[in-house]
Amino acid sequence: QVMIFELADHVQSFLSEYNKPPSKSFHEEMLKNHQKEQERLAQEELRRAQEQREILNEIQRREEEKREERKKKEIAKQERLEIAALTSQENSHRRDTAGYRVASSLNGSCLEHGVNNKHRPNSAGRSKRERQLSVSNNEECPGNYEVLNFSTSGAGQLIVHKGKCLGKDGQLGKSVYNALEIRSGDFVLIYEWVLHWQKKMGRFLTTHEIEKIEKCKKQLQGAEAEFSSLTKLSHPNIVHYKCMNLKERDDSIVVDILVEHISGCSLSTYLHKETPVPVEQLRHYVTQILSALDYLHNNSVVHKVLCASSILVDAEGNIKVTDYSISKRLADICKADVFEQTKVRFSEDGLPSKPGKKGDVWSLGLLLLSLSQGHVTKEYPVAVPTNLPADFQDFLEKCVCLEDKERWTPQQLLQHSFINIPRMKMPVAEENLDDSAGIDCVETVVPSSQISSASFFTETQRQFSRYYNEFEELKLLGKGAFGAVIKVRNKLDGCYYAVKRIRVNPASKQFRRIKGEVTLLSRLNHENIVRYYNAWIEKHESPVPTVSSSETSEEKRMPTKSGLFILTTEETNDVEANAPPPVLTSSVEWSTSCERSSSNKFSGADQESSDDDDDGDGVFSHSFLPTTDSESEIIFDNEDENSKGHPPDEEGNEKNSHGGEDRTAVIQTVHYLYIQMEYCEKSTLRDTIDQGLYEDTSRLWRLFREILDGLAYIHEKGMIHRDLKPVNIFLDSDDHVKIGDFGLATDHPASAVVSKQEENHSDSSMSDPSGNLTGMVGTALYVSPEVQGSTKSTYNQKVDLFSLGIIFFEMSYHPMSTASERIFVLGQLRLPTIVFPKDFDEVKHAKQRSVITWLLNHDPAARPTAVELLKSERLPPPQMEESELHEVLHHTLANVDGKAYRTMMSQIFSQRISPAIDYTYDSDMLKGSFSIWAAKIQQHVCETVSRIFKRHGAIKLHTPLLMPRNKKLYEHNEASYFMDHSGMLVMLPYDLRIPFARFVARNNISNLKRYCIERVFRPRKLDRCHPKELLECAFDIITSTGNSFLPIAETIYAISEIIQEFSVLQERNYSIYLNHTALLKAILLHCGIPEDKLNQVYIILYDAVTEKLTKREVEAKFCNLSLTSNSLSRLYRFIEQKGEASNVFPFLNTMIKQKPGVTQLLKHGMKDLEEIIGLLKQLGIKLQV
Repeated sequence: QVMIFELADHVQSFLSEYNKPPSKSFHEEMLKNHQKEQERLAQEELRRAQEQREILNEIQRREEEKREERKKKEIAKQERLEIAALTSQENSHRRDTAGYRVASSLNGSCLEHGVNNKHRPNSAGRSKRERQLSVSNNEECPGNYEVLNFSTSGAGQLIVHKGKCLGKDGQLGKSVYNALEIRSGDFVLIYEWVLHWQKKMGRFLTTHEIEKIEKCKKQLQGAEAEFSSLTKLSHPNIVHYKCMNLKERDDSIVVDILVEHISGCSLSTYLHKETPVPVEQLRHYVTQILSALDYLHNNSVVHKVLCASSILVDAEGNIKVTDYSISKRLADICKADVFEQTKVRFSEDGLPSKPGKKGDVWSLGLLLLSLSQGHVTKEYPVAVPTNLPADFQDFLEKCVCLEDKERWTPQQLLQHSFINIPRMKMPVAEENLDDSAGIDCVETVVPSSQISSASFFTETQRQFSRYYNEFEELKLLGKGAFGAVIKVRNKLDGCYYAVKRIRVNPASKQFRRIKGEVTLLSRLNHENIVRYYNAWIEKHESPVPTVSSSETSEEKRMPTKSGLFILTTEETNDVEANAPPPVLTSSVEWSTSCERSSSNKFSGADQESSDDDDDGDGVFSHSFLPTTDSESEIIFDNEDENSKGHPPDEEGNEKNSHGGEDRTAVIQTVHYLYIQMEYCEKSTLRDTIDQGLYEDTSRLWRLFREILDGLAYIHEKGMIHRDLKPVNIFLDSDDHVKIGDFGLATDHPASAVVSKQEENHSDSSMSDPSGNLTGMVGTALYVSPEVQGSTKSTYNQKVDLFSLGIIFFEMSYHPMSTASERIFVLGQLRLPTIVFPKDFDEVKHAKQRSVITWLLNHDPAARPTAVELLKSERLPPPQMEESELHEVLHHTLANVDGKAYRTMMSQIFSQRISPAIDYTYDSDMLKGSFSIWAAKIQQHVCETVSRIFKRHGAIKLHTPLLMPRNKKLYEHNEASYFMDHSGMLVMLPYDLRIPFARFVARNNISNLKRYCIERVFRPRKLDRCHPKELLECAFDIITSTGNSFLPIAETIYAISEIIQEFSVLQERNYSIYLNHTALLKAILLHCGIPEDKLNQVYIILYDAVTEKLTKREVEAKFCNLSLTSNSLSRLYRFIEQKGEASNVFPFLNTMIKQKPGVTQLLKHGMKDLEEIIGLLKQLGIKLQV
């Protein structure tokens, strides 16, 4: 039975699959085949679309990396320019006093070759900006585009790829095209007008027709002159005009205008949809339109065609006015038919137009009236509807009145009550004062359930707020004196972030310092550092509580009876706040970093008392501080200068004694800085320590290693955290360390010594009896000895390592039950003798004691750097999982003949290359920049240079392309490495010198002159990219005579011949700079640099000269070598010397009386240089040496 059942089931399956009735007709069969073909084509289309999306995603990824790299380069370039400017001033002063010429800064960004010499411009490869391309998924990339060339006075030639047409404006007769500017990679727009005529230019034109064409050309030339003046205009609410291009064709003239790209839409969208615009939104629009019109009119520019299509709204809701002045003029020229007979023309507009500046106001009134009604106003005379608000009606009447004299100007309209809403006084509830007074965030410090219902932000403000449009608030994480931190969810990607909201004053110095901190943090990208993604500023209207002047004037002058702070329960539990302050007699300038200090609740945006301190309170230092509900904590915002020094509870006492005073609220415009940060879900290191971290030894060492990794990255970037403590170290959901709260971070690796006056000022600031470190950097229990020392000193990144030593002890020790115990134990640990608690077992915690003792050394030179500690044997090996993986990879790669190695290589070389990577791999190399003219010039230069080398008896000689990778070669340079099928690493030529030296050594060549013009390669920082190709020329002389300097002189002479051969090089006024390794070594030894550290100093100096490091980064690396400040100052004084031998040699002779070894090196170097200079003079070289 079972077999029969299976057989029946098989028959049934077979019949259901194959027993299908034939098609009733050929037509039905054709339809089925057609459907199958459509399905096949749809699948093919989906596949092509998927490949296209992969290509676009790959391009987007690369461009994001390019933008990040370009941003870093711009920041570094700006630093170099600032340093070069300062150094140039110093050098000019030195030349006046010492009588010899000095070059610029160590990084070589600005070299002075003498009084009449010119600066040599940067090479094209270094100054060329990488192409930036943004691809939108909802736009089709045009297959065919036109390349346009625009000539500008300042930027030279602009090459623009003209894309698809976005639309046409019938009123102005223009077409709008999307475009891409190649050099900057920015999107731009092209406004295009075409002046047509019916005949082609030639002999068939009559004299009258030619005269009309010439007249049109003169009109276009006049328009071009007007446009050149419009390009100088700059205002946040007008579209910036870039450049203009005229192109003549046989039957037309095409006028192209390149303008700023605005992503958004025009106000005509509302009219097309017949949607009335709310009055609140109109108020926002008209304020910015009037600001733009007022700016244009003040610069004697009339818009002429102000309408809905000429007002753009960008993605952030801001207004951009376009088509001003020039568009109307070009439209009138292009509407005129050259061959048309004179006849009567009728206006297409239903309403009369008004000329001049008052005409712009008339057009604005008609536009606002149309937007408020949802349709174009056509009746004349214009009647203002009575259903509009009274102030809006009056505003419109001032715009559309028939008499020009009665019509208001934009400046007058900006003062109208419709724009400037009168500030109404409202009573403020007594219980709300704690949240609104003295705290610079209002809405974000209330519970999350009340955030959306807060009345301080209107619906109009929310509509144009990026914060409310892009994020959904979830809960308050913490708040402090500078603002609040909120957990949010991004509406687009659904991820969670922490957004810090800080009240700022854009006009204050403090705001510039805040921007500097944000700039520093944006440069950090490491897995153990809290990531700072974005920052922006928004304006809001907020009620500010005030007190009647008759009462506050006396209240603010009433001193408290005790003159002391009244600490709340929460503040007394704060150990750092109650720790005894260190000695404040140091002459180093310090600034505040205290936790939960009540004096910090004064508004930081409006006070200028601490603005001069560059290292003042950071905005990131108080992110997660608890608040208090005590009445003594009430502080009034916007106090005068006389009240800045009063303690907060002073006002609280006054509040209690004057409970019936009249409080009112006024509306003021405030600015808030929003900073989008990575959200760490789990906790802080302080919570983990209190939960008994010391019991889990493996986790303890893993977290400590991650903290070291993060610090090493920070220090590598030339920065110092300066406020490292457990509450500033966070743990994410995967239990990984994230270092945050960089409120006191700085990129100054060494702090300058301040004057006595500043010292006294900082000492006087120590007035908080609660024990807060109000005059120092960092918290008292974690600050390093050199920071709180009593002598003049500088400090470097090792101050963070001392703080880490205290933190590591707390991680290894059981949680301390009371605050007094913690203060005592950590205070004993901070002593020079480093006294450990008795219950901290020497045997059980031997490794921890060894690391802590090393970190807490009071001598910074004996204290390790983060990198040294990571490489030290005092740290146990990584976790078992990581160590096993590394061990497997190490053994596999070590046995190149083994099966595992061959399998791994086979898997690597069997990877599939996706179409996206294939398309984008060499896209930068093949981007259409080829020019036959440039190729001919390059060929001519190569032939000329080769001819000069041949006159010297050189032969053209090529060396093998690839070399095996050698760690000793290009150890500190980035070479392009590749792997062959067997797994062997080879490298493309980084230069032409080392491959030739390898060739000479292998062939035992003793006498040879050769030249070579070949490509060299540099790796790109982008992954999966073709290496950068550069053309390099080499001229080498191999001689068996080692004591002759004639080959060196001949090489320099050949270079001078090349310069003389090209006139364009002669205009650059080149100079020859000579150096000697013996001189460099003598200078370094004279400056007190140990001989075992010379190689490290050579590398730092090389990176500085090749502009790989900024001056601050150079100082940071020198500080890491534990060099004294005297050594650094002497080194800078010698290393910056450049000039003629007659000026430099007397300065170097000051070292003659030093050590015998230094004297011998100095004499040897100067003797060799003098001999080479003499040979160059005999050869008749005219260049300055």
